[in-house]
Amino acid sequence: MQTQKERYLWLLSRKLSGGITEEEKQELEALAKADPQLRKEAEAMQVFWGRSSGENEEDTRSAFEHLKARMHATDPQMWPEEAPGTAGRGWRVYLLRAAAAVFFLAAAGYIIKASGLLPGNDGGLRADYNVRGTRSHIKLADGTTVWLNSDSELKYPMRFKGATREVYLRGEAFFDVARDASKPFIVHTETMHVNVLGTSFNIKAYPEDSASEATLITGEVMVELKSNPEKKIRLRPAEKLVVPNKTDSLPEASAGAAPVIMKPTYFLKADSAIIETAWVDNRLIFQDESFGRLASRMERWYNVTIRFENASIQHLRFTGIFGKEQLEQALRALQLTEHFNYRITDDTVTIY
Repeated sequence: MQTQKERYLWLLSRKLSGGITEEEKQELEALAKADPQLRKEAEAMQVFWGRSSGENEEDTRSAFEHLKARMHATDPQMWPEEAPGTAGRGWRVYLLRAAAAVFFLAAAGYIIKASGLLPGNDGGLRADYNVRGTRSHIKLADGTTVWLNSDSELKYPMRFKGATREVYLRGEAFFDVARDASKPFIVHTETMHVNVLGTSFNIKAYPEDSASEATLITGEVMVELKSNPEKKIRLRPAEKLVVPNKTDSLPEASAGAAPVIMKPTYFLKADSAIIETAWVDNRLIFQDESFGRLASRMERWYNVTIRFENASIQHLRFTGIFGKEQLEQALRALQLTEHFNYRITDDTVTIY
């Protein structure tokens, strides 16, 4: 009897080969929603499959021959050698069978190591990426704990070497850094370097957003801006640094494109919830936020694309909290305070 993981990978192989039925496709999506980790693991094989079709087939075939040899050595009965004369597209069929195997990760890991065709092999760094709608928890080798938000990627070494502990972030993450005075912890983003010894803080650094943010909860951090390395900005607890990603002005800052230090946003005076870090507790909190800005957060939260037919609707403002609400429940809740309509087609929401 197939395990859930084996079933998922078998369905994925059907999808990659183009032979999946609509019923099987729905089952695949349901399994992915039930266990996001399966989807994360399977993305590696999908990337490999997509890239292999556009690259030199001989090079890809050669890399896969190494994989076949390893699979055969592991279990000759499940992975028999091909009979003579089965050339042509046989290696691709073999790949589909490998995708459906219980030791999928070993196969994907071997391709990463042997051919470098898959992500995650960047100068000895491991890359963890969360697709939209998923969040994860990572424990680094030094004891540092990281909560990684949706549509975010963290690159980090399996073991820290040298005089510093350095990681690379695209997206949003909350860090609870293990204290080690001899080895500063540095988070690199596209706009800034955040240097700490032992503290907890949140960094939001989506390149497509108008600004990046560093919100300090405990301890102390020093921020160096890539645009102005000479200037060091020190943050203390309950302070937030807002740094423009582009040259356009920030709605939060009257000083145009200059970095701004401000206070984190508490949801209500009687509520201790901090909006900037509420996502760690699986809560999407917004306060007097424009629909346009809220929509971009909802896109990552629910793994959808939101489009506005009427640009003026983007200026509607909302305050509230989403926790376990499904997408339609959230949209109906917003309709209780402002008038708008919506329609959902597949993974696209149209607001009008």
